[in-house]
Amino acid sequence: MHHAGDDLSVVNAAKVSFSRRSESVGPSEVSLINYLARGVSSKDWEALIKDMCDMRNPEAIEEMVLTLRNMATHWTPFSHNSITLRMKAPIPIRTQCFKHKVGFTENEESRRYISSRPELFIPFVFRSKAKNVKQGSGDTHPDTDKWRKTYVEHCTKAIFLYEEMVADALDEKGEVLQYGISPEQARFILPQGVNVNWIWTGNLAAYARYYNQRVDPHAQKESQLLARKVGSLIQPLFPHSWKALTQK
Repeated sequence: MHHAGDDLSVVNAAKVSFSRRSESVGPSEVSLINYLARGVSSKDWEALIKDMCDMRNPEAIEEMVLTLRNMATHWTPFSHNSITLRMKAPIPIRTQCFKHKVGFTENEESRRYISSRPELFIPFVFRSKAKNVKQGSGDTHPDTDKWRKTYVEHCTKAIFLYEEMVADALDEKGEVLQYGISPEQARFILPQGVNVNWIWTGNLAAYARYYNQRVDPHAQKESQLLARKVGSLIQPLFPHSWKALTQK
């Protein structure tokens, strides 16, 4: 992981509009960061949250949520920086990450060019289908141990078949008698549960949008865990900005 920028660079990106700059991050700079992220001052923000907590009318609460959601924020100062992470996740979770395009660039390892043994992602538990939604999941399935064992067995078999397909036939001297199947085709046999690696570069605003969407309770639990891991890496780099962007 490497990065460029910090809370001070966010502040000075905003202050350039007035041809001003700060040399350090103090209370006034933190207030500016909060204003940029929320669209209101810290004092007004706290008042809005207090009013919302005191509400009892569902319609009034919904109206307040829409008000908070639609507040004009100033996100550009949070985009003059760069954070690069080396990521690893099973294919479906990687696909969910790649849906976040604005502010991100990714380069993924390709099994067209590598034929090393893929690493299998093994869930801690298998969950039951959710009862009232078309996507998502419920509590731990009563037969989770059985299905976890079956999952590992079948996926491991597929990985062994992949290795067998790409392997070259050699003679006693180690010379190639017959080349194996091309990796770009052999990879079709691999299960969705294999991990993939990629380099992910984005700005702070982009990572915050990703984080806020993927830690939502409606997101897949594996995506939630990955997003929280990403957040734990970014938070120490931009402590004030990350808090303002993600704790709403």
